[in-house]
Amino acid sequence: RDTDANYGAEDLHIFVQKMVSAMLQTPIIATASQKPYVALGNIGVGIGVDEHIDTKLIKNSIRTNLIKSTRVKFIDSEYISGLEKKGDKFIKKDYELTGDIHSIKKDTGNTVDNFYALTLKLTDVKTSVIVWSEEKEIRKIVNR
Repeated sequence: RDTDANYGAEDLHIFVQKMVSAMLQTPIIATASQKPYVALGNIGVGIGVDEHIDTKLIKNSIRTNLIKSTRVKFIDSEYISGLEKKGDKFIKKDYELTGDIHSIKKDTGNTVDNFYALTLKLTDVKTSVIVWSEEKEIRKIVNR
């Protein structure tokens, strides 16, 4: 059990494992006849988050785990605005993965109660339809 109510490495691992597992089970990915091309968009930090949460680390971990699954291909959107040149052909992303992380903190003096929520969504870039969304919540309570 955590003795610290703040966001940490264990929480990152829990968030990443939940999101990767859920995304790989969605029919868009699980039953795709061809591996879809995915790009990572922004993971925003909510107004209530008063500690540093490295969203780039969350994105990198999710991308790495999804690539290791061999079920999707990633477009390096940081490299060239959602397009990857392959020979004479440009490959466009099929989906963009974006999301938000939020926290609610309560300190009563005797108890610290921190709640974190990560929500991700996968959007079809051709239709703007959200084809998958998942939320993972972590609550950490520490008595002093």
